[in-house]
Amino acid sequence: MFYEVMACLDGSQLAEQILPLARGITGAKGGKLVLLRVVQEPAELSAEEEYWRDCARQYGAELRYIVSADPAQAIAAELQRSPRAVAALTTHGRTAWAEAILGSVALGVIRESKRPVLVYRPRGNGSDAPKKISTMAVALDGSAFSETIVPYGAKAAQFLSARLLLLQALPVRPPAAAASRVQPSDVLESSYLHRKAADIKSAFGIEAEWEVLHGDAGDALCRYLNDMPDTILAMTTHARGGIERAVLGSVAGYCVRHAGCPLFLYWPPRNTSFGKLGSGAVSSNFP
Repeated sequence: MFYEVMACLDGSQLAEQILPLARGITGAKGGKLVLLRVVQEPAELSAEEEYWRDCARQYGAELRYIVSADPAQAIAAELQRSPRAVAALTTHGRTAWAEAILGSVALGVIRESKRPVLVYRPRGNGSDAPKKISTMAVALDGSAFSETIVPYGAKAAQFLSARLLLLQALPVRPPAAAASRVQPSDVLESSYLHRKAADIKSAFGIEAEWEVLHGDAGDALCRYLNDMPDTILAMTTHARGGIERAVLGSVAGYCVRHAGCPLFLYWPPRNTSFGKLGSGAVSSNFP
């Protein structure tokens, strides 16, 4: 899955905070790390070249430059030339508006890459992204659309030798209903994730744990993951109502800002079929 990680850099210190995670992921199984620096003018290269060469040596990475006025399109095009690569980038996500769109570059890469993108929002306390991942958490909501991330999450967990954890957040039951139907409701709540874990075992040969959460989906996921910085949260996202500012949806946007861990975000192409688990959801060119 992470045989090649393409760390997308814009010359800022914020962008470089993805590098420890990218190196840790590729180093787990001898993968390839690429530092991809997109500049708008060739003159920028001469001013930065020595710095980025030193950075590439420090992380044992290959250095690539691209000159383009449209960084998102340039990154997406580079991904198309590298079918096994996963893009990794940071984002600010500082306001409610930024929470939804992430920023034009991250948004464009997620939308155009046709594969999951690793996105990290630094906590703001000067800490870098985690260097090692021990848990791959996959957020599901019971829909076939949300399940398109499962093959990627399962393969990523296998690659990283990490545990696979399925999460589903359900609305809080009214107190009366909770008191009167505790046992039947608990069984019903866990049955969906139990079936998905069995499907994953059959399709990918990997055991999956699961946890049912309660409350607003974004808040419940983030509260659960808040003390798990060595986790990647994987989920699907899509445009709602066709408006660009809501492209990530409220749950994914909220998690980018508040989860405190990297996210593996997937916007399935329009021609993706939402069928049986593992039945072609992963591109044939993407391991």
